[in-house]
Amino acid sequence: MRARMLTATAAIASILLLAACGDARLDKLSLGISKDSATAVMGEPPQSETGYLTAGKLWNVEFYSRTSAGPKDSIPWGKMSPIILINGKVVGWGWHWWRGEAAKQHIPMPEK
Repeated sequence: MRARMLTATAAIASILLLAACGDARLDKLSLGISKDSATAVMGEPPQSETGYLTAGKLWNVEFYSRTSAGPKDSIPWGKMSPIILINGKVVGWGWHWWRGEAAKQHIPMPEK
């Protein structure tokens, strides 16, 4: 019984820790919205952007700071939230989604 309680407590603590590391603004995004709409949802321009042309599609990855930062501030990749667009439309967001798609498309990933 005690082992179950410890396991349940550890699971809850892990969920809370992951939620604290997230970016609540990402929950407001929708697939297919435009780049301008994504920027409006995020409430600021991206901190960094990069693009890739693969399989005849233009992939743009916009990185948004999870905290208030100026445009010239240096922020580690892991402290930013990626939003991925293909041909100007949002197709996914978050590190988990981006890592999976980047691997499928053979796109290099920055060190988190």
